[in-house]
Amino acid sequence: KIRLLISEEEKLRHHGIRVKIIGNLKMLPEDVQDLCNRAMDISEENSKFTLNVAFSYTSREEITHAVRESVKLVQKGEITPEQIDEQLLDDLMYTSGSPKVDLLLRTSGECRLSDFMLWQASESITYFTKVLWPEFRFYHLLLAVFFYQRNFYLLDRLTNKERIE
Repeated sequence: KIRLLISEEEKLRHHGIRVKIIGNLKMLPEDVQDLCNRAMDISEENSKFTLNVAFSYTSREEITHAVRESVKLVQKGEITPEQIDEQLLDDLMYTSGSPKVDLLLRTSGECRLSDFMLWQASESITYFTKVLWPEFRFYHLLLAVFFYQRNFYLLDRLTNKERIE
C-alpha cells in the first residue's frame, strides 16, 4: 500500500495531499521505514489535505512518546516542568501539524475506539457503523458526514462552553 502511495506522487501533488505516517516507525523493518519516509518526503510540500496513515500505532504508545519527549526537553534545560501542558503534548504527538480530527469513523459495529487517536478524538464526532471496512463505500461516508452535520452544533456548544467557563 505504501508503494502504491509513492506511485501516485503526481496525483498527491496535484490535489495537495500530504501523506503523514503516524506511529512508532522504529518498530518496523528498515525497508518498510524507508518506504514510509519516502511517501512522506515526496508529499511534504503539499498542504491542502493531510492523509494520516496509522502504521505501527497505538494511542497509548503515542501519548507515552509525547511524555518521554517532554521529559527530554526538561532534562536538556529547554523547558521547565511547569511548561509541560496540553499544547506541548499536542505538539509532540505523531499527528502534530495535522488539522484536528473532526469526524472519526469506527467500522465493524464496535462501539469503542480500540486505543486509536484517543488524544485527538477528544473534541470530535465519532460515527459508529456496522459496515466492515472492506465493504465501506462512498454512500457510507455520506451517512457519516450527515451524522457529523447533525451533531456538530452540540459538540461546538459543549466545547465552547468549556472554554468560556
